[in-house]
Amino acid sequence: MKQEYIFTEIADHIAVVTINRPPVNALNSDAYGELFETFYKLSKDDSVHVVVLTGTGEKAFVAGADVKEFLAFNRETGLAYSKRNNNVREYIRKFNKPVICAVNGLAYGGGLGLALVCDIRIVCEEAKFNLGEINMGILGASQYTAWAAHFGTACKLVYSGESIDAQTALRVGIADEVVSRDQLMDRCVSLAKKIAAKPPIAVKLAKQCMVKSQEVSLEEGLVFEEEALHCLWATEDKNEAVTAFLEKRKPIFKGM
Repeated sequence: MKQEYIFTEIADHIAVVTINRPPVNALNSDAYGELFETFYKLSKDDSVHVVVLTGTGEKAFVAGADVKEFLAFNRETGLAYSKRNNNVREYIRKFNKPVICAVNGLAYGGGLGLALVCDIRIVCEEAKFNLGEINMGILGASQYTAWAAHFGTACKLVYSGESIDAQTALRVGIADEVVSRDQLMDRCVSLAKKIAAKPPIAVKLAKQCMVKSQEVSLEEGLVFEEEALHCLWATEDKNEAVTAFLEKRKPIFKGM
């Protein structure tokens, strides 16, 4: 697939994926397809340890969907559209590597849903968030919002379509960190580098554990973590990490 809207740069084990669909990076069907294709390829690239997802420009991360497509949808085609978009978001939520979302502006509707399936959301001070689907007579990202945010705030967003600012998003659990716009990408890449420097197998299994924690009971999650540890105790990287700690040197991990 020719990439028209989604662009990727890879350096130092970090892939920066940028959504580029001016003026507000609204996602149409083709852009969703490209987004899936991009993450699928990155999942197979062993040189990539962490992904940073952002939007181009200073106005929006993703200001929702391309509403012009909606008039053509009926019960069946609209449901197929919604399922396809949810499948893309679920693929990113369960992606086999950590994903940091650099929210560089508006995260509206599907843009908020996309941000919420990333592992970590670092947002600029100018960022704003809403679920405007209710204004179009439909719904979107209600489950992700209820899962991430305070329940009352989630209800307000879903029912009213009102926006909240970056500091409110931080307070209610939608954002994890707020920084100035000129610091946003530096902060995200810096955190990505820190994660990318950890033992690769441990990071991969840590991601699986965190995803599992959202889906099962605590007891089931603990069993899953024990299974991950059963693998990690036998890795060469575990021995290298402990030896380097005792020798007061920087470890050299091989992903083994």
